[in-house]
Amino acid sequence: MKTKKILVTTELDELSAKVARFAVNLSAQLGAPELVLVNVIKPATSQTFSATGDISTSNAKDINLFNAALIKKHQRLVAEEAEKLSTERVKVRPIVRFSDSKTDLNGYIEYFNASMVVFGSRDEHSFLNKIFGVDSEELVRKVDYPSIILKDETNYGDIKNILVAIDVNEKDQGGLKDIAHFAMLLNAKMHLLHVVIDEETSQEEAIESLSNLAKKFELANYAINVINNSNLEDGIKSYVRKNKVDMIAVQSQGKGKIKNLIFGSSAQDIIEEIDKPVFVSKIG
Repeated sequence: MKTKKILVTTELDELSAKVARFAVNLSAQLGAPELVLVNVIKPATSQTFSATGDISTSNAKDINLFNAALIKKHQRLVAEEAEKLSTERVKVRPIVRFSDSKTDLNGYIEYFNASMVVFGSRDEHSFLNKIFGVDSEELVRKVDYPSIILKDETNYGDIKNILVAIDVNEKDQGGLKDIAHFAMLLNAKMHLLHVVIDEETSQEEAIESLSNLAKKFELANYAINVINNSNLEDGIKSYVRKNKVDMIAVQSQGKGKIKNLIFGSSAQDIIEEIDKPVFVSKIG
């Protein structure tokens, strides 16, 4: 993963503004001079008009005029936001597009030659939804590039310490390549963490596995941490509480414990204490 530029989605609300400010700061840290701010809006259709009752007898001309006014308004708003966000080091490029899907971002990432996407969302249900919001599980599943997600309560600053939650029993750890490169660009320390929650792996075996991963991916600035806890979420929460962590990184890997944590629905109250940006790397 070479950091060409960051793509940021915006809904033109307070959380989107916060996410964009984070991304501008991150772009400066990564030495990426351009950031793409994308606002995806769904076009009005005859069904849209019928449901809202705004136009009793809609026709193609009415819909086209409405959509033309809608995109013009959003272009103005996104351009104003981009101008406010731009700095001497990072130029924010405003983009507005019509699409029936707000979760299919691969085309935008590739078209604008970006290397990662940053977005934010809010909800209060599952662990994924609490971090990523209603559509974010679909977003993370669909996006083929590294993603960073923030929520309303996320605290952020310069990223110096990254907690990397690892299930050493997973065979494919290829997502570590992107995480390691990202940490190297930021000169950040990687805290490799495995939580022993059963008899399957001993602490000694987990330490050896993490050491081998560090050698395989040629990690330079890292620490190995293995802790015992009957619950994965509680183990991560405990580590974050006791140590200075600026970001959490995970791999969307296989069918292991980390994958279940990210895409599962029973994460209890971990999110209340993990108020950090989350970096998700893809495997394959």
